[in-house]
Amino acid sequence: MKFSKSILSALLLCSVHVLIAQVNTPESIKLATDISKIYPDANVYIQDNATKVSYTVIDGKSKGAQLKIGTENNAEYLSLKDNTGIGVDESYNSFSTIDKMLSYSKSGSKYVLNYNMAIDKAVESGGIFHSDARYKYFELDFSNKGSYKKTEIVKSYNDYKFIDALYFHTSHPQKKHVISIQTPSNVDIELVEFNFEAYRITKKTDTDPKTQIKTISYELNDIKAYQRERGSTGSDMNLPHVVMVVKSYSFKGTKTTCFESYNDFYKFLHKLNSEVEPYEEMVKDYADRIVKGKTTDEEKVKALYYWVQDNIRYIAFEYGIAGFKPMSTKEVLDKKYGDCKAVANLLATMLRSQGYTAKFVWIHTNHSKYTCTLPYLGIFNHAICVLYMNNKTYFLDCTESYAAFGENAYRIQGRPVMVEDGDVYKIETIPFEDINSSKYDEKVSIKIVNDKLAGEAETTAKGDLKNYYIRQYHFAKSENKPDYFKQYYTKANSNISVSTVTTSDLFNREIPFYSKYAFELSNQVFKDENELFVNLEFDNSFGRNSKDTSRLTDYTFDMIINYDITVSLTVPAGYKVSELPPPFKINNEYCKINLEYTVAGTKVVYKKSFVFPSGVIPKDKAAEWVKIQKDLKKYYTNQITLIK
Repeated sequence: MKFSKSILSALLLCSVHVLIAQVNTPESIKLATDISKIYPDANVYIQDNATKVSYTVIDGKSKGAQLKIGTENNAEYLSLKDNTGIGVDESYNSFSTIDKMLSYSKSGSKYVLNYNMAIDKAVESGGIFHSDARYKYFELDFSNKGSYKKTEIVKSYNDYKFIDALYFHTSHPQKKHVISIQTPSNVDIELVEFNFEAYRITKKTDTDPKTQIKTISYELNDIKAYQRERGSTGSDMNLPHVVMVVKSYSFKGTKTTCFESYNDFYKFLHKLNSEVEPYEEMVKDYADRIVKGKTTDEEKVKALYYWVQDNIRYIAFEYGIAGFKPMSTKEVLDKKYGDCKAVANLLATMLRSQGYTAKFVWIHTNHSKYTCTLPYLGIFNHAICVLYMNNKTYFLDCTESYAAFGENAYRIQGRPVMVEDGDVYKIETIPFEDINSSKYDEKVSIKIVNDKLAGEAETTAKGDLKNYYIRQYHFAKSENKPDYFKQYYTKANSNISVSTVTTSDLFNREIPFYSKYAFELSNQVFKDENELFVNLEFDNSFGRNSKDTSRLTDYTFDMIINYDITVSLTVPAGYKVSELPPPFKINNEYCKINLEYTVAGTKVVYKKSFVFPSGVIPKDKAAEWVKIQKDLKKYYTNQITLIK
């Protein structure tokens, strides 16, 4: 778990350091120089990274047989710059402990222990601390280029269900990373490999003839640093990793079943939910007041759904047991905040209190490799509610502020979900919505007035983009709301001056967002004797100079992109069209772009269409997409020519 540099720097004020002279050599300096040419943005390089996981069954006496899991990581770092530093941190919770966290500096041919004390802090979310999730942290300071340091981190898990997936990538480039998993013969583990196909990962299996301990090792060499990329779909979708599923273990002939089947996995999650006190009377009292005066089923459901959206502050906090067990409904109602599980459970309980069939739902949001077939806690990163009413199925996500009843956000469309249904479960799939259910339309009428473009624009937004506009307005500070859209439509462009703005009802989430505004645009009209040169482009959609030609992850938009924009220029009296820019067309598997100028009577019509049907730019198309963006930016400099 990584934290921002500013936060970490503040935390370091509490740390204790004993300085040890760091020694570099001509050889290590040359090596650092050579590596810097390959990774010019890196501060350090991991020469060797070894992660070992070991499983052991012990006699817990009165507690019975227990499965203990230990992890050990040893990494050697080479500094690529003078006077640099990096943070090293490790998270833990009530199901794990950090037994050792040390660092060493190389002095001569030996490594000497650094007496710097790791800082222990609680993980914070939205100003709220939760004792279940903590981390330890220290900083490695390198005074000289070519100096070496080592870290040693030993961690133990007391519950097999909560062990993390094993990833090869770190935030630093690496020469190699070896991951090894050791299991005795009385432990049955399935190793599930993800995203190996694009990498040269070697795998070998050895069994000790004496102890019968099996070791499975994976090795990956020449690994690029992984930093959170703009628009990333997430590490589980793209980066190679191994998920360890413990099926069972045995001790003295007695077998303990773990996640041997998917049903075992469901039983565990269902048990966690069952342990949460529902406070049904309190919830019903709230729900009765909320639906008072409502007569139809749809009116009652909407009232409850919108009340939870509007009155319970959503805090995205997922870790340890808190990542899988909802807060009680009483706690949520008292505190007026909760994570996705908390609000999903609250809404389902409210709906049931009014006689509706509503269930808790586990889900992993879009573009994940994980489906509802792998018994691993990491397959779910979200929770929603499902309602079965009048022979229809409605998926309700209370974390989608200002979402209308019957609408599903793009991030959950097409996703398989696990529905809690008593002692059994159901697997369902949230349907994809028609691409036109989420659409942006803009119609702009322009005239040339005193060498400026003056006109009006009308915009309509449906689906996710509608929610975005309403959400941004309501989340703005009170003092900024009166002029919020006036500022928004200037698009941070000093050439645009926006005057009047009218919008649809920003408290009604059930209608498309609509706005109409008047504007004046400078520096778009250029006069030369008998000619006028006019640039009709002022929002430059997707046109940018991007250097993002190589990615480890796919680029995903927050929503389906489906834009139709029409700009109409009234040709001034006495002028006629002399020249129009050529059309610009892109049609591939991930985007369809069509820009075209035409003449219609006394008007020049500039139509723009952008459709990204999957909302994803594949990582292997990154360089192609960069070129498209640059070509768009160049195209946007085109002008129409009018002559007398």
